[in-house]
Amino acid sequence: MTRTAGALAFAGAAATVLSACGGDADAESAGGAATDVTYADGTYDGPRIENARGGYQAQVTIEGGTITDVQAIEAGTDAPESVEINARAIPELRDKVIEAQSADVEAVSGSSYTSPAFLESIQGALDDAAAAG
Repeated sequence: MTRTAGALAFAGAAATVLSACGGDADAESAGGAATDVTYADGTYDGPRIENARGGYQAQVTIEGGTITDVQAIEAGTDAPESVEINARAIPELRDKVIEAQSADVEAVSGSSYTSPAFLESIQGALDDAAAAG
């Protein structure tokens, strides 16, 4: 299986698990924002997600009910390849999530470990923000 196929399979499985946990699949279309989700203002730390490339954890800031920032608390290992990939992937994922106002965005090409783990952590933070809203 290629790295891209593996990442897509993981992303699909993660989406299935998240929808089984009470997510509204109709409200969250691919690449689009959930229209009926209300986020409480604050800063939310997502869960720490671990995979073969290390631990990933996101912090999401909500202001005025809108996602205004996404930062990495932890992003993979200190291996040069991991650092290089994360230096490119994390800012791109941040921009995509802020634009979509959702963690339901496409993975960054070449970040087969970073994208699914970081997006899962972001989704956890958003779930907490929605529960507080």
